[in-house]
Amino acid sequence: MARIPLKQLLADDPKKVLVLDGGQGTELENRGIKVANPVWSTIPFISESFWSDESSANRKIVEEMFNDFLAAGAEILMTITYQTSFKSVSENTPIKTLAAYDNLLTRIVDFSRDCIGEEKHLIGCIGPWGAHVCCEFTGDYGPNPENIDFYQYFKPQLDNFNRNEKLDLLGFETIPNIHELKAILSWDESILSKPFYIGLSVHEHGVLRDGTTMEGVAKVIKDLGDKINPNFLLLGINCVSFNQSPDILESLHRALPNMPLLAYPNSGEVYDTEKKIWLPNSDKLNSWDTVVKQYIGSGARIIGGCCRTTPKDIQEISAAVKKYT
Repeated sequence: MARIPLKQLLADDPKKVLVLDGGQGTELENRGIKVANPVWSTIPFISESFWSDESSANRKIVEEMFNDFLAAGAEILMTITYQTSFKSVSENTPIKTLAAYDNLLTRIVDFSRDCIGEEKHLIGCIGPWGAHVCCEFTGDYGPNPENIDFYQYFKPQLDNFNRNEKLDLLGFETIPNIHELKAILSWDESILSKPFYIGLSVHEHGVLRDGTTMEGVAKVIKDLGDKINPNFLLLGINCVSFNQSPDILESLHRALPNMPLLAYPNSGEVYDTEKKIWLPNSDKLNSWDTVVKQYIGSGARIIGGCCRTTPKDIQEISAAVKKYT
């Protein structure tokens, strides 16, 4: 059965909420793949043995992860390409040329599609400019972020993803800086020819990591008016504090009441930057049931999980989505 285009699916059924998968990188880490690397969860795909040996341990792990998220109820899943910009790959792996990079991306997308089948929707995942210098959680893009050539940074990945018919949606994740947001929203259909969304990296106090308020984010979108790319499908928050995420999404909904939103927060665990370990959050205030109900009330159309969320979390999200839609 052919997939209904996402734009049509969301327009035809205003109550439809899609369940997204969970924290792929941290889930691969849980299952034994060492992702502590400048290219993060891309690391298993760099080895030629991943592609030449279908029974390789890492390949089995990735396949099983996709299968477990599908079994948990995920309807829309991501390619494992958050940290797969040409700059990150070419500077940190043996893959140095655009042709070799292009081949890598195509292989990853093809593999992801094979894992999830033809009926589920697939997102081409794109990490922020800040990912290659580890500042997606500070938003500190230097003294002159307005001068960064964001298009040149994203272009190799966008060129591949735009033409790949196996992708249904492009996802710019964990965007922490207003200048990067403005750049992405300035690109027309010749640069972004597929439906796309933007996930914001938001501080627990409810502002973009660089300090911009949600009203400031909304103003950028409102000021564009009918000049905005018609492929801009959803705006939302990801890799954000579990406890604060419902209030943050609600503030975005108030500022942009007609904008379809998405939300996929972290698990509620807290990362200890000194010990490099995740600690349980004894202050986790809400259940997924409560959080999902609030997201849906704030206009969320895609709901899933980010870092440290597992298939069990996605199962709970799926149950809550069914309950409240």
